[in-house]
Amino acid sequence: MSKHAMSNSLERATTSSGARRLMSLDVVRGLAVCGILFANVATIMGLHVPWHNAQPGSSYNFLHLFFQERFFPIFSLLFGVGFGILWQSVQKRSEHPRVVLLRRFLFLLLLGAVHQVLQTGEALFPYAIGGLVCLLPTTFLPERYRAPFSLGIGVVATVVGGMAGGMLLIPGLFWLGFGLALSDVPRKFEESTKPALMLLIGGLVVAIPGIALQLTHLDTAGFSPISAYAGLGQAAVYIALVGLAMHTPLRSGLVAFLAPLGRMALTAYVSATVVGVLIAIPFFAPLSALLKSDPIRLTDAQMFMVWGGCVVFLIIQSLVARVWLAKFGQGPLEKLWRTVTWWGKH
Repeated sequence: MSKHAMSNSLERATTSSGARRLMSLDVVRGLAVCGILFANVATIMGLHVPWHNAQPGSSYNFLHLFFQERFFPIFSLLFGVGFGILWQSVQKRSEHPRVVLLRRFLFLLLLGAVHQVLQTGEALFPYAIGGLVCLLPTTFLPERYRAPFSLGIGVVATVVGGMAGGMLLIPGLFWLGFGLALSDVPRKFEESTKPALMLLIGGLVVAIPGIALQLTHLDTAGFSPISAYAGLGQAAVYIALVGLAMHTPLRSGLVAFLAPLGRMALTAYVSATVVGVLIAIPFFAPLSALLKSDPIRLTDAQMFMVWGGCVVFLIIQSLVARVWLAKFGQGPLEKLWRTVTWWGKH
């Protein structure tokens, strides 16, 4: 079957249930799944590339210029967008929408706590905390204030969070995504190239000077203000480029490969951790913090080979996800999450 035919069948499958999926969101989320694996694989498997003469190697520079703090913001923004879309749906389907969403976050909190054992610094646990502390309380605002409040505080909190980077970016990006969803921006992003063009321009304005500064401070890259702001700008550029590509003949290929990963993002994220740990566990490296063992030392060339393995793994994940979705409609963790979210409601 051709990529065009596969993407068409996937798009038909995602709209057959009645609610029209925004395919661009699935594709961007799938891209984030791919990028996050590149950023996290060393932590998952307990890998370390030593510096030489107090200078980082090419693998370190490659990671921090293209992946580290680039895809985490995308995932965080999309979490807020997803919450906004779900909130609009839950209000129509439940008499107690906040109870439904509370269960959703509590499930994620429990899953994240377990996942933390395998991957220190994973995102699910802080995402659940962010949802409970930031997103859920925002729903108590009067409807006319929710979007402007979320967008305003989202911008401010993201700028402030960028001064430290890392997990402190979560609240701002959550609010920003929530406000964008309430403002119907995801649908506009799906239907027109204008939002993507505007995002591309804004992203480049931030990314170009940010990357230029980061190139002069490569030894301090990673969760520094410079790399955080550069990462935010670059994340915006990545999203914009995908949005533009979705209005070209590249759409069919992007949908065929990335949309299955995006629709099963939770399963893909957690299963990548499990597989990575199982591969490296004979060396006692993945759980080095718990087992007091040393990480596996690699050369730059070996680290690039590991990333090559990530590409192969993502291809397999995408194919498995496509088959699974064709048979079951949802990923296993997504199905469980949905069941807990809507507990007692058919």
